Amino acid sequence: QIPDHIKDVGDDIINKVIECAHNIGTSDVPKCNEQCTEAFKIIPQELAFYRKMSIPLPRLCPNCRHYQRIKQRNPLKLWHRKCMCGGAQGNPSTGSGHSYRNAATHIHGEHPCPNEFETSYAPKRPEIVYCEACYNSEVV
Repeated sequence: QIPDHIKDVGDDIINKVIECAHNIGTSDVPKCNEQCTEAFKIIPQELAFYRKMSIPLPRLCPNCRHYQRIKQRNPLKLWHRKCMCGGAQGNPSTGSGHSYRNAATHIHGEHPCPNEFETSYAPKRPEIVYCEACYNSEVV
């Protein structure tokens, strides 16, 4: 059993073989199809890093952790979207669903931005997606 907090982990952990949580196949961590190595070891440099950053020891093998990170990436797909900038005073009725006040004047003025573009942000994502011109007006 691996301690939940890094402060409870002894130096002897580097001599132990840790079973990947996917290999155990519990109800909260089912078996995977991700080229699981089934077991792994912690090296001294890795243990020092986890302690420095106060990160708990991993429960998954390096391959499973890699595939978990890949799943968090945006998909390799582009969606056709409309700029969500609703004008100087954003209004939920413009389709963005957000009320806000622009920090700067945009090229479209008081009216909603007409720009359309391709983005890796799916329409169901919660982020407000601006076209490049509106984004640069707000951020730059």
